[in-house]
Amino acid sequence: MSERIKCELCGAMEHSIQKHLKANHPEVTVEQYIQKFPGAPLMSEKAKELLAKKRTEKIAAEQGSKVEMAGTGAALASVTTLVPNGSVVKRMLHEVFNLGSAKAAKSERGEPIPISAIANPTHPDMVPTITDNYVYDIDELKNVILALELGIPTYVWGHKGSGKSELFEQIAARTGRGFMRVQHTVNTEESHVIGQWTVRDSQTVFELGPLPLAMINGWMYCADEYDFALPSVLSVYQAVLEGKALVIKEADAGKRIVKPHPNFRFVATGNTNGSGDETGLYQGTNIQNAANYDRFGMVIHKQYMKKQAESLILQNHIGVPEEDANKMVEFASLVREAYDGAKICDVISPRTLIYATKIGIKRGSYRKGITLSFTNKLSKVDREVVDGLAQRIFG
Repeated sequence: MSERIKCELCGAMEHSIQKHLKANHPEVTVEQYIQKFPGAPLMSEKAKELLAKKRTEKIAAEQGSKVEMAGTGAALASVTTLVPNGSVVKRMLHEVFNLGSAKAAKSERGEPIPISAIANPTHPDMVPTITDNYVYDIDELKNVILALELGIPTYVWGHKGSGKSELFEQIAARTGRGFMRVQHTVNTEESHVIGQWTVRDSQTVFELGPLPLAMINGWMYCADEYDFALPSVLSVYQAVLEGKALVIKEADAGKRIVKPHPNFRFVATGNTNGSGDETGLYQGTNIQNAANYDRFGMVIHKQYMKKQAESLILQNHIGVPEEDANKMVEFASLVREAYDGAKICDVISPRTLIYATKIGIKRGSYRKGITLSFTNKLSKVDREVVDGLAQRIFG
């Protein structure tokens, strides 16, 4: 049970490949390691046992129960540890996402909503870390969870910093799903997605790309910045979006046909809905193939969050007083209203608002933080408008 596993790069015997890579091979990510050594273990059995123990304790704490600890460790026989690794279990939406007694987190009849979660993930290093500061729009959350339950490909688009990618990441984190996030650019090629031939240990082998790896292992595959890629490249996803097998024509016979694992899910994010950039803010995005976008069964236009939720983020993430957080959010709201009214040509995101607040606290002036994080990015005319809005709020 306590035997270590071998690092295929250097031969070191470790309990966690992820920790070993960070300490000894910082140039190699876990994803790259998996691509280079498919099937190689990432955690020893002892490490898996300890991680399962921590997850069980966290679940028990969230549910208000206690896990009895016995000297032999047999008392760890909870619902989570009794089921096989990678099994799907049912948990309640409001408990998984710490939504408390929020009415919106229940069904129309006021009943808890059961959702699927992965017990004892087979690749725990691929499961993202839970961020307690993320504030959910419960209606959006329920829609995405519904799509995941039904296996429907989902596309979320909206302004910069609205929390598109993090929404998927936090859902994966709290439901125990492995998460493979792939950034798309105009230079993204089909081989970057499905894999390519390469030389390893003096032999020519076909290394699977992130998409087939996610399909085989049942991870959530997040095609990030989807609308930045060329339509001809995105066509590689079409069969997968239909729930069918991926056929890699260039691969050897053993890797040519990749069938999706039952837990595999396909999600994507973008700044536009595929019909082009109507705002002028997102240069580099492309008008996409309608047939490709038609294969997404759910499309969500993610708006910036409500004032109260954004204020809570500043309070929780930075520790800023409520009064100051409310002022920063009020300023952001005025900027967004000015943008919607075509008075300025850019919009402030929650991400930038966090930067501005942090800098403002250190410099003793929120207006200074706003200038350094946001206003200096604008044209001369827009700067004057934004300075006026900041003066209205902060004096």
